[in-house]
Amino acid sequence: MKDLLNVTVCQCGVIWESPDRNMSRLDGFISGYLDRCREGVRPDLIVLPEFFAVGFTSNTALAEEEDGPTLRWMRALAASSGAAVTGSVPTAVSGKVFNRMYFVCPDGRTGIYDKRHLFRMSGENEVFAPGDSHTVTEYLGWRIGLNVCYDLRFPVWSRRTAGNDYDLMLNVASWPSSRMEAASVLARARAVENQCWFVFCNRTGESPEGSYSGGSMIVDYKGHPVGDFCPDGGTGPDGGFLSASLDIKELHRFREKFPAWMDADNFLLI
Repeated sequence: MKDLLNVTVCQCGVIWESPDRNMSRLDGFISGYLDRCREGVRPDLIVLPEFFAVGFTSNTALAEEEDGPTLRWMRALAASSGAAVTGSVPTAVSGKVFNRMYFVCPDGRTGIYDKRHLFRMSGENEVFAPGDSHTVTEYLGWRIGLNVCYDLRFPVWSRRTAGNDYDLMLNVASWPSSRMEAASVLARARAVENQCWFVFCNRTGESPEGSYSGGSMIVDYKGHPVGDFCPDGGTGPDGGFLSASLDIKELHRFREKFPAWMDADNFLLI
């Protein structure tokens, strides 16, 4: 068990439908960030945005096989940095394409979550298949739930229950500037109602799909934003790294002192 989990959110721009260029850029500015951390607190977990290698595209020709180049790049980064790496990748499986979130540990162990709620306003639901199960992965003694962008709006799906218990929920996103106020409210609400740490990682910049201004958040179990943001112009406009140390013992003490979870309603998803 690691009592303090050091999380770094990479809030960056994405070059449209250019996986090789995006991964090359990420190599550069993540390496620079880690060099600056060398004498300080290094991350245990690096969080990347939704579709960080291609942008929020419905072009399924860019979908990769299950062990595709982007996942291999994530595994190489996790191994070299000593930190888990997470983000989502368009992935083709048995004739279907999923918005698949990977959680890659430094030893190569990989958690998988397929985005449940597909953004119909952009037609995502017409080309991608929805996931049908929750994912909670264990890392350094923490139970970590996985969640992608539009899932943020659906509290029942994200609800922490006996069968979906987690300490930290991660949401990786391509959330447009025009709706950032909603994202801020929803991230805080998910943290409070589930009495958990919550990380929301959003991209920046422009694409044919919209305009993005970041607004990434790390929120504690009381709904308070925490962390230090370090701007990095190399990552694009409004880009940089948001970092915080999350304390699992403080979380457990709060749950014991204020056990609202004991009065939560049971439900069945159908």
